[in-house]
Amino acid sequence: MRSMMGRKLGRFVDMTDRDEQLLSHMLGSQMLLVGAGQDMIREGTRPTFVKIVMEGWGARYKLLENGRRQIVGFLLPGDLCIPQAIMTMPLDHSIAAINDLHCALVLPEKLDGVEQESVNIRKGLAVDAQVSLAIQREWTVNLAARSAHDRLACLICELFLRLKAVGQTQGNGFSCPLTQIDLAEATGISAVHVNRVINTMRRADLITWREQFIEINDPQRLAHTCGFRPNYLQMSF
Repeated sequence: MRSMMGRKLGRFVDMTDRDEQLLSHMLGSQMLLVGAGQDMIREGTRPTFVKIVMEGWGARYKLLENGRRQIVGFLLPGDLCIPQAIMTMPLDHSIAAINDLHCALVLPEKLDGVEQESVNIRKGLAVDAQVSLAIQREWTVNLAARSAHDRLACLICELFLRLKAVGQTQGNGFSCPLTQIDLAEATGISAVHVNRVINTMRRADLITWREQFIEINDPQRLAHTCGFRPNYLQMSF
């Protein structure tokens, strides 16, 4: 069975059975559990392991001087929380668990060895790093140039496709542990406004959101309403 990281990299390169074996061995060596709402690592800390999400969701965030938290990215299964490229410097942001977060801890030299042994994994990780940068650019556009509706709708589309890539969707829906406060901190609007926009989407029959499950009633229609273009994810609906 393919790991979620294997599924993710398999979108960019042709993963072999040997590649999957290398990933399985690398990811199974040591695990970390971070409880919901707890910090995995705080800004200014120097990481010692490459951390890869196995289960659960995380959030990259910056804490402002007034105590306000701005979420700058969500971490989903298969994602690298702490890539090897930043292992030599203190982290410039914090990472918190949204729900219980299970991460594989990988020594940098072990990842080096896997990349040297597999050109597919090396290329896949390189493309994945570029997609991560593209996501950050899209988030900048979201905050700077889109309406509240479009910000939330684009984020829902993005989360759906990222989860679909690792086999974490059910039809056109997905389990979502985010609160309205989390969404407010990610989109730069108030939690009250988030609630209004979600209710507007429900009335327009764009989404069905019950408890912690979001169903996108018509993905193409939702994407059209907010101008969402998934090319930055190297995916399509």
